Amino acid sequence: MKIAVIGSFLLAILHSILFYGEKFGISIFLFCIALGFLIIYIMQKNDKIKNKKALILTIPILLISATYFIFNNSFFYVANIVALIILFTIMVVLLVFEKISISQTIWKFLFLILGPVEFLEEAVGSIVETISGVFKKKKVSEEKNEKIKKIVLGILIAIPILCVVLGLLTSADSIFGDQVKNVISTIFSADIFNSATYVNLFFRIIIIIVMSIYLIAIFYNILHGDFCVDDEVKKDKKPIDRTIGNTILTILNLVYIVFCYIQISVLFMKTGNMENFDYASYARQGFFQLMAVSLINLVIILITSRRGEESKKLNYTKIMNLCLAVFTLIILFSSFYRMYLYEQEYGYTFLRLMVYFVLITEVMLIIPTVMYILDMKINLPKTYFIIIIIMYIVVNYINIDNLIAKKNIDRYFEDTSGTYEIDIYYLQTLGVDAALQIKRLEDIDKLKVEDLEIRDDVSDYLSDVKEEVEDINFKNFNINRFIVKQELKNYYEE
Repeated sequence: MKIAVIGSFLLAILHSILFYGEKFGISIFLFCIALGFLIIYIMQKNDKIKNKKALILTIPILLISATYFIFNNSFFYVANIVALIILFTIMVVLLVFEKISISQTIWKFLFLILGPVEFLEEAVGSIVETISGVFKKKKVSEEKNEKIKKIVLGILIAIPILCVVLGLLTSADSIFGDQVKNVISTIFSADIFNSATYVNLFFRIIIIIVMSIYLIAIFYNILHGDFCVDDEVKKDKKPIDRTIGNTILTILNLVYIVFCYIQISVLFMKTGNMENFDYASYARQGFFQLMAVSLINLVIILITSRRGEESKKLNYTKIMNLCLAVFTLIILFSSFYRMYLYEQEYGYTFLRLMVYFVLITEVMLIIPTVMYILDMKINLPKTYFIIIIIMYIVVNYINIDNLIAKKNIDRYFEDTSGTYEIDIYYLQTLGVDAALQIKRLEDIDKLKVEDLEIRDDVSDYLSDVKEEVEDINFKNFNINRFIVKQELKNYYEE
């Protein structure tokens, strides 16, 4: 545990250096590399890694953590922290177990996060033991101890002599004196002796101690606790009664036949009167309702497709499930089209683009579901997990704020009828990633005469952005913030 104690303490110090009082940036990426290395190294050293295939999860972990020094979307700023915690935890679980069920994965996930509380006392004890061990070694080597004492004594004697010598040298050479004064003034201008600094130092130390203890407790949980014990009680999965399942599927499919007929005839083929439709209630609310229905359908398919020893021949249950899958696809396309109508009327927003992302993900999930219905060999939970992770990474890397601003501004410039009203106030709520797109609205030659007041709003917005991106350092470095800073560097005269 000595390596775990020292590693946890160093990681806690790194956490304090990278994050205390700083915005997220490249710091997240660097911290994830350090954390991943420490976890894998300690587990490998203690022979706890039974499934090396789980190391592939380091790829999505690094890709998601890398978004913090590329993009600036406020939603993913928070969501990705949650995603990283989940991925790290799942990776540890899968590293320990070669084969594990969904229920056991969930249980071990919670065990890994909450279990360390049980080992807090051991964690504190291991810290004390490590520190006392260091001092014990010092006492054994009396010769080394004497040498260190003499070095410290030499430094103490040298300090007053150095002060006298420096005083004489600075008075003898004005250039050297100026250099020494600059160094001294730089040190004292850092405000290292004021009360605020002591308060910050106190909180830093508290955070380092708390984080060190929790990390050590996590390693205790993994190495010495019941975490690695395969304690799942194997139960025979009884399939749902065939008659009950077929009855449910038949009733649902009959309802969906009517619903999908209306969708195709009214919404897609526009055989009805669409003029009086309220887009806000019909399109947007309809989306959420239909998405809920599609998710319910997926659950029903999975439950009713659960079977024991059955032939791979096509039977009534499979046919009904395939019909339900087809109707689910139609419902998803209907939801997609509704959102398209809403977006065409009111423009692009983060929520509307995320709607498209969720719908496309659901459509992709239907494919392995159909394979599952047809008894093809497929690990459905694993396939679902891979699809969701890939789609989540994709949506992180499309630079969604920039895309929203670009699409809305392009539509504004291309609109010749004058009916499209750009929501400049919404655009200003987007992150720094959208700044250079919004800057296009200052082009007076392209702006419509009646909307020239937009220029003033954009000018104020860019001024705020310029202030926001000024404070860039190594710890919070972000590529898009750096690019925007360079573009706006000479935008306003100081």
